[in-house]
Amino acid sequence: MEQEKIMQQKRHKKIPVGQIILHMVLVILLFIMLYPLAMALWNAFKTDLSYEYTRWYPTLPLRIRNVKTAFDMTSQYMLNTVIVGIAGTAGLLFISSIASFAFAKMKFPGRGFFFSMVMALMMVPGVLTLVPSYILYKTLGLHDNLMALILPIWTGGCIFAVFLLTTFFGGLPRDLFEAAQIDGASLFRCYYAIALPLSMPILGTITIMQIVNVWNDYIWPQLVLSEEKFTVSAGLLLTFRSEHTSNMPVMFAGYLVASSPLILLFIFANKFYIQGLVGAAIKM
Repeated sequence: MEQEKIMQQKRHKKIPVGQIILHMVLVILLFIMLYPLAMALWNAFKTDLSYEYTRWYPTLPLRIRNVKTAFDMTSQYMLNTVIVGIAGTAGLLFISSIASFAFAKMKFPGRGFFFSMVMALMMVPGVLTLVPSYILYKTLGLHDNLMALILPIWTGGCIFAVFLLTTFFGGLPRDLFEAAQIDGASLFRCYYAIALPLSMPILGTITIMQIVNVWNDYIWPQLVLSEEKFTVSAGLLLTFRSEHTSNMPVMFAGYLVASSPLILLFIFANKFYIQGLVGAAIKM
């Protein structure tokens, strides 16, 4: 009997009004965030005519040809982005990991000063360096060359990575490196045999963040590259603004094609991304 009374009390227990309002607000915010994505998804498979009358909800049949058309139009831009992303990220990981290991585990004159200067660069808005960087790369003969996108990643792009990795390497037990050096290991061997394997999760996080940055880069490619060498963000706007202004379904299909690699990357690398963020936070 007592258990039945307790169960009845639980059933008739009133939900606080504040909790109801909070849940309603969360549902509304979730709808505002997800509905545009869903709208872009179903409109990518419509004809131009059906889009005009049914843009707010999905319909059948699906026009798969829109995706092929969009892929044919954006494939070169995506290839350029992949080249820049792989080359830029590989160089960034090497440079930032070497520099971070030096800051964290080596003692040399001015180490604190140089690290502070690197960190100070994080406070400089990138837009302030657009014109000077354009003049520099044009003087170096790198205008209309993909290296004009890769070199900035190797230099300015690695600042945040240096911050994360220096904090991570600094939190690793010193005994590991001292024991390895007693056994005859050099500093460089300590770097690639101990520090790098332990930092794989955070390196994966940096990789994902940098590839997303390359994929979303819009202004800089338009300044230093010709149209056929654009990366995907700049190329999408150029293509659909000039040729398919009225064909909105093809434009939505282009957005779908362009975002698919990032979605797949995050799905397969989500575990490493979260581990890297958690590991960096713990070390801090």
